[in-house]
Amino acid sequence: MKKARRRYGVIAMILAGAVLSIGSPREADAENPRTVIAAADLLFPEGTIFVGRDLYFVDYARSDVLRLVGAKTEVVWHQDGCGANGLVAVPDGLLVACFDGGTVVKISFGGVTLTTIRRDTAGQAFAAPNDLTADPKGGLYLSDSGSSDRPGKVFYLSGHGVIREVASGIRFANGIGVSPDGSTLYVAESPTGTVLAFPIRADGSLGAARELIRLRDVLPTGRSDDATPDSLRVDKHGNVFVALYKGGGVAIVSPAGRLLKLLDVPSQHHTNLAISRDEESLYVTAVDDDARSTYRGQIVRVANPLAP
Repeated sequence: MKKARRRYGVIAMILAGAVLSIGSPREADAENPRTVIAAADLLFPEGTIFVGRDLYFVDYARSDVLRLVGAKTEVVWHQDGCGANGLVAVPDGLLVACFDGGTVVKISFGGVTLTTIRRDTAGQAFAAPNDLTADPKGGLYLSDSGSSDRPGKVFYLSGHGVIREVASGIRFANGIGVSPDGSTLYVAESPTGTVLAFPIRADGSLGAARELIRLRDVLPTGRSDDATPDSLRVDKHGNVFVALYKGGGVAIVSPAGRLLKLLDVPSQHHTNLAISRDEESLYVTAVDDDARSTYRGQIVRVANPLAP
């Protein structure tokens, strides 16, 4: 779809300068019976999060927020022009990062639009809101990917409603996550193949970034040159699970920045993932190029290789 082309067209510029038919989960890899397709007939899935036992996610190309309960998927919310990309749960609903619309929209769990946020407290408009994550203090971090003439940024939304810029100069700020102890913010810098780590101060502001890992230096030959981290999640041990839009599957990185595992997942591109509550499974959003419709996507459930 045109919207999905725009999202990854932005990366290219920086480098240069519905109703779903869902059946029961089915086997995706004959060699691994624990690998199944949890949802199919999507275009560009992203934004996977668990709210209780329910998996919420978005279809960026359709600008939908959806919910998967068992084998049943339903559209919860739609907004033309939003380009729904990231999700995070708040006490009374969800926040949706609208990449195309330049907004963050608060919706109820049932899909009622409650509030639209277009700028930070200082009046700075968002460019391309990408991903959201919560901290242990009731605040939220938002990555803003920027544009060809504006650097990527990170904003902090405090529990008191103040929104302020806390980092800038990031090349296409993408996936974002907080360590379990709340001391570190991880941000994927897609065009450089890098995951950055920022120390989190007591007030939610950030210290200077360091490079947690440059995936292009550690992935196997054939996958390293164009490795492109997309969204990421952090498990209860502090390991960082990075969905690779290019590079193949999911890279799992220790808190010390060591590559623990490169997990193969069906499909060409991998945009996001959610870790199940028991941390035994990963729900990976997977996308293939399709000349007929630009993209063809699904959610694939795979065994977590770090599960005991």
